[in-house]
Amino acid sequence: MTGKAVFLGLLLILVTADAEETSGLLRKPSCPDMEQIMACPLNLAPVCGSDGHTYANECVLCVQRQETKMDILIAKEENC
Repeated sequence: MTGKAVFLGLLLILVTADAEETSGLLRKPSCPDMEQIMACPLNLAPVCGSDGHTYANECVLCVQRQETKMDILIAKEENC
């Protein structure tokens, strides 16, 4: 019985840690108010989009939003 309690306790800790990591609020990217972005900087500052894709930087995510007309938000400031 003690083994089950320890296992369930560890499982609860893992689930809670994962929930805290993914419970952060989604953030709207800072996209320019232009009809079309002409070029993005080449800096590598990956962001994870709410669509599950990793973008090289916020500008690249903005381009994808414009091209697909989807409301892609930033889920986190790193790779997905």
